[in-house]
Amino acid sequence: MKNKLVKMLSAIILFVSVAGCTGIRVSTDFDRKVDFLKYKTFNFSKESDKGTLNDLNIRRLKDAITKEMVAKGFEVSSTPDILVNTFVKGRTHYTAMANTTSFGGPFMYMRGWGSSNTYVDVDKSIEGTLFIDLIDVVEKKMIWEGVAEGLVNPRTNTREEKINTIVQQIFKTFPR
Repeated sequence: MKNKLVKMLSAIILFVSVAGCTGIRVSTDFDRKVDFLKYKTFNFSKESDKGTLNDLNIRRLKDAITKEMVAKGFEVSSTPDILVNTFVKGRTHYTAMANTTSFGGPFMYMRGWGSSNTYVDVDKSIEGTLFIDLIDVVEKKMIWEGVAEGLVNPRTNTREEKINTIVQQIFKTFPR
């Protein structure tokens, strides 16, 4: 009985953690004339190190992309066939909700009678967009782009897991 409970709780936790990414919309586009099998190596563009992410999250993103590219048969190289360019864009949204609580007797709305408390609850969310572009080094043109858009919780303790999951979703339909 205890074993079944542990398995059921594990399944619920897994579902909730994956469901946390369901608000992410993923799309990809690529040049259908390109033979992706001709590319063997990749590396990151210098622009990938510049951006809105902090150094820790840039490393997490690059590690996640490297994992997916290696799984697709690519190797990291100092003279790559493909450059990977990443760009993150975000907008902060604030929502405020005022709540008022009143205390007092039947005359509380008369001047000087009763009391009330008002507080404002402010919620912060970030709508983020992650772009991953693959660029043919020789022809200097973009051959593939993956985009993920959705609400991001900047205070989560599972950033690395979420980055890995999102990058994995982006590369799911990679044409190779």
